Amino acid sequence: MREGHVLPQPVVEITAPAVTGGTLLANFAALLAGRQARITIMTWIMWLTITFSYYSFFVWIPGLLVQNGMSITKSFAYSIAIYCAQIPGYFSAAYFNERIGRQATIASYMVLGGASALGLAFAQSDQHIMVAGILLSFFMNGTYAGVYAYTAEVFPTAVRTTGAGLASAIGRIGAIVSPILVGYLYPNFGFAGVFGLTTSVLLLGALTVVLMGVPTRGRSLEEIAAGEVA
Repeated sequence: MREGHVLPQPVVEITAPAVTGGTLLANFAALLAGRQARITIMTWIMWLTITFSYYSFFVWIPGLLVQNGMSITKSFAYSIAIYCAQIPGYFSAAYFNERIGRQATIASYMVLGGASALGLAFAQSDQHIMVAGILLSFFMNGTYAGVYAYTAEVFPTAVRTTGAGLASAIGRIGAIVSPILVGYLYPNFGFAGVFGLTTSVLLLGALTVVLMGVPTRGRSLEEIAAGEVA
């Protein structure tokens, strides 16, 4: 300043409002406070629906194929092909996560997974089961590529670990309940009952992400917390 130079203007950064955290109970309270509660509940439903659908399908698929008339050898061959579809499903979703955003990818893959489950519900041949099963495997595992990234982005730093861990734990409830429920549904309602339910659950998850979620594409974590969550 003594030489007459003008100092540059200070850079103003977007900062998220402080979130009280620290103890486990304080973090739980912060997750359910104000507008953050909507985001927290959205992640719970998102995790619960995808995990419920995933385990209802993959735990039972060899047995369901056998019950549908296939030999054990053929059912396992079909199951391996269906399981292998998870790999390109995950990579495709990783690509779309960056192109259209996590929220859109999760919702789209859930809807497409629901359509695939509906195809399984009304499958009339082994080939039809094979194609619909591969598509369902592709889209359901692909959904997880967005779910893991999106869950971490929508929570403020102070409660991110607690929020993500709790959402994942809620999802495990679906993993426990779904195989038991499928064991009841199939003898009474057959393929249509099992995969009709899967379709309904996936569509519920997609609707929840669209209506209650927040866009994160192209935004910093601080901007997301400041503009949408806090």
